Amino acid sequence: MRGGPGLGRGAAVLSVALLGLGPSIVKLVDMAEMAFVFWRLIAAAVIYAVVLLAVGSRVTWEDLRRSALGGVVFGVNLIFFIFAMRRTSAVNAVIIAALQPAVLLVAGSRLFGERPHRSVYGWSILAFAGVVLAMVSADASGAATRWGDFLALITMLLFSAYYVISKRARAEMDSSTYQLALTLVSTATVVPFVLVFEGSVAVPGGDDWWLVMAMAAVPGTGHLLTNFAHGHASLSMVSLINLGYPAIAPLYAWWLVGEKIGGMQAVGMGLVMVALGFVVTRPVEVIAHP
Repeated sequence: MRGGPGLGRGAAVLSVALLGLGPSIVKLVDMAEMAFVFWRLIAAAVIYAVVLLAVGSRVTWEDLRRSALGGVVFGVNLIFFIFAMRRTSAVNAVIIAALQPAVLLVAGSRLFGERPHRSVYGWSILAFAGVVLAMVSADASGAATRWGDFLALITMLLFSAYYVISKRARAEMDSSTYQLALTLVSTATVVPFVLVFEGSVAVPGGDDWWLVMAMAAVPGTGHLLTNFAHGHASLSMVSLINLGYPAIAPLYAWWLVGEKIGGMQAVGMGLVMVALGFVVTRPVEVIAHP
């Protein structure tokens, strides 16, 4: 892999730091959620297009074809994520999402011939325990339902599928082209859902425009870095680094939204960061190619 796994792991760590800002931005938004997703995708597409133009590149119909499956899955994932957030607690949603590395460890082994160092499994279990401790100790709001938990589980599986699809796509495309192409497809995927469930695409007003741009620029760059990482690091490692998300996001919420962090929650967040510090230094052997 060009650039080596160290570059990919560094990109994955930085992507988590940027993606962690997303929940705090969403909390500050007043507009309808699905319309916000639509405009966030539009703004991100504009940003990615400017980047491509700056480097003298462009998206072709072939690029759109190669990115179609990833774009559709990512768009549907966003829809399920919104529905899940309305029907379950943030605690349950984050804990269910933290199961993703377990799914992708299996996928990485079966589909990409990845074999993480044995110590990775132990540190990963500790990181997951830290996630659970941090979330159950948090000042949670929102009632959980079995239907909401089921939707959160579907969201996790869709996002896992998106990772696998993106890993394969990155073998044929550079990260910037792939990110713009899949964002265009995701936008087209989301539009019918917005029209059906909200009747029209509401236009952001006031400060919401700035929040749309912030969501596109910061977490949007996080998604770009994740897909960059897919071209340089193993699927297993990129997914495990994502366990840092529930440890980073509460820090932004404390800083920007004023949410409190309890003592046990801080302990759980610390466990996650310590465990991931060891995980990212462990080797992942590739014993076969897809």
